[in-house]
Amino acid sequence: MKHSLRFRLLLFVLTSFIIGWLTISGFTWWRATAEADALFDEQLFQLATLLAVVTSHEAEEQDLDEFAEDLQINGYSDPPVFQVWSSDGRLLVHGPNAPRKPLSLNLETGYSNVVMRGHQWRVYTRYTSDKQHRIQVAQESASREVRMLGFVVNILSPLLLALPMIGILWWVVVRALNPLDRLVYQIGSRSATNLEAIDTTIAPAEAKVLVDAINDLFQKLQSSIDRYSRFTADASHELRTPLAGSVIQIHAALASSDKIERNHSLNQALKGLSKLHRLVEQLLVFSRMEPEVAMLEFAPLDLKELSVEVVSDCAPGYLERDVTLELEAPHPVKLMGNWELLAIALRNLLDNAVRVTPAGGVIKVSLLADDDFVSLAVIDAGPGISDQNKALVFGRFHRLLGTTGQGSGLGLSIVHSAVRLHGGTVILEDGENGKGLQVVIKIPIRRSYPSQVVKL
Repeated sequence: MKHSLRFRLLLFVLTSFIIGWLTISGFTWWRATAEADALFDEQLFQLATLLAVVTSHEAEEQDLDEFAEDLQINGYSDPPVFQVWSSDGRLLVHGPNAPRKPLSLNLETGYSNVVMRGHQWRVYTRYTSDKQHRIQVAQESASREVRMLGFVVNILSPLLLALPMIGILWWVVVRALNPLDRLVYQIGSRSATNLEAIDTTIAPAEAKVLVDAINDLFQKLQSSIDRYSRFTADASHELRTPLAGSVIQIHAALASSDKIERNHSLNQALKGLSKLHRLVEQLLVFSRMEPEVAMLEFAPLDLKELSVEVVSDCAPGYLERDVTLELEAPHPVKLMGNWELLAIALRNLLDNAVRVTPAGGVIKVSLLADDDFVSLAVIDAGPGISDQNKALVFGRFHRLLGTTGQGSGLGLSIVHSAVRLHGGTVILEDGENGKGLQVVIKIPIRRSYPSQVVKL
């Protein structure tokens, strides 16, 4: 299950806060209890030291009840439990709550824990400076823990005040993500045709990169839609003319009682339908080479072998028009490419060339290669193209005045797209001796291509 950015951010912030709070509280508890325990041990030490001083002077004459009252006044809330033993093991003096047995069997100076009267006690043992008396003082562990708990709670109280910060953090995170909500609303409320750039001023800095990427995508989509709109409009126009003409000729044939006139109309309709058939085929080829939908398999191929195959297929039909094809490809040329696309490109160049080449003319195909590029040139014997028109012929459905045949105006546009998908370029130059047109396909020779090319 995927959670929203708000949920994940709140979870991260609150989890971090709670873990930090628990860590600080736990550490503070541990330190406070250790300090309190050390403080209570220090009280035992101070009491034992005081008793040692008193005992050294006049232990047997000391008023113990008055001494206990003095201890309470000076911060000892519990009646002191203490004993003073002589070096021969006699109990000389003791507190009112002290037993007559030693508080601890540990006779060495230091602290010990004992069980007395069914309760845990903390005992400190020490000797007077002359080693003639042993003093033991004790505190009940339960009493120590109660006072220790109060001490620790007082220290932790400020940390409890930090718990309302959870609500404040929640509010801050929600407030900080409001610009994203506005951004989502602005995008979600758009119509399907609204591809205007998103206002980046409403997006936080962290989201600006995403907004810029979406705007770039909108721009590409708009360009693609515009391109398809122009293509559809041009295609509709180009399809409408031969289709309408064929329909008219068929109606004329049906309405005519004269056989010759009827056959003429049917022949004209057949020519129109043939043009329409070729135009549809060209449109299908062209749509497959649109950069947005091109998914092409590249493999090693020999461009000489491809050229020989295409020229051999086209030559018989061109001979009927009294046009000769000549191929100059002395050596095999290996490269990575798509056989079908390159064959379509060469075939379209030859079809364009044969339309402008007069009867008895020659179309030359030459193939050259170096270490980096391969060049495939098609040279016709037609009237050529002016420099001004050279920049226009790659447009869809563009035809030059004076051309013959049933051209669709897509040939060079198809060639340009096929070569572009191979990373190459198409160059238009004047033919030999300034006559005709030389179209040069220049493709880089690459040792490898991606198995699929998707070029946006």
